[in-house]
Amino acid sequence: MRGEILAAASKMFADRGYEAVTLREIAKEIGYTHAVIYQHFPDKWHILAELSRETIELMIQNFDAIAAKHLSPEERLFATSRGLIQFCTAHPQQFRNVFFGPENRNGTRAGQYIDDIGAPLFQRFVQLFFDVARDEGLPNRDDVVIAHTWWFAIFGLATLMVIQGVVPGLTDQTLVVEQTIATLWAGVQAVPRLPKSAIAKRSGGSRASKR
Repeated sequence: MRGEILAAASKMFADRGYEAVTLREIAKEIGYTHAVIYQHFPDKWHILAELSRETIELMIQNFDAIAAKHLSPEERLFATSRGLIQFCTAHPQQFRNVFFGPENRNGTRAGQYIDDIGAPLFQRFVQLFFDVARDEGLPNRDDVVIAHTWWFAIFGLATLMVIQGVVPGLTDQTLVVEQTIATLWAGVQAVPRLPKSAIAKRSGGSRASKR
């Protein structure tokens, strides 16, 4: 029963949006009264939270499986980046539930909520990025900003591909993925450091410059 509830809610949230779906409608979809749902979940929010956790866990499993197949850090970075995009586009329903859900999630802003449940996945990615930097001898390898930049670019592309479905005018959609990864890699190698003015602002602005 719990699985039926989650499956129905996942599809309805993705199709119509979390806010538009009621517990009564979820119950009707699986052929029960909404009282049955309360035997498994205290409210709609807890259904979304469990769906989100399940999706992140699947993404972590996918990441680890791909990473285990590649010996060099660079190959793992490229392969897991492709894998993250492929997972999102292959599971648009789950992706929408996690990343396109309500802005205010049970009193927590969506960004913070996603950061919290996605932390194990992001930590894996950051460690891999630092392994690549060390292996390749890239300067400024301890700056997490570069890892964030790569991460946001990959997930930004995944989001656009989930929303849009296809890249107009391209029969081979993977070309955009490969070009994005190649461009990110070239950028990391060519311009790995932030301007000093930006670093000063991150460190506290004028106070940092006086020390």
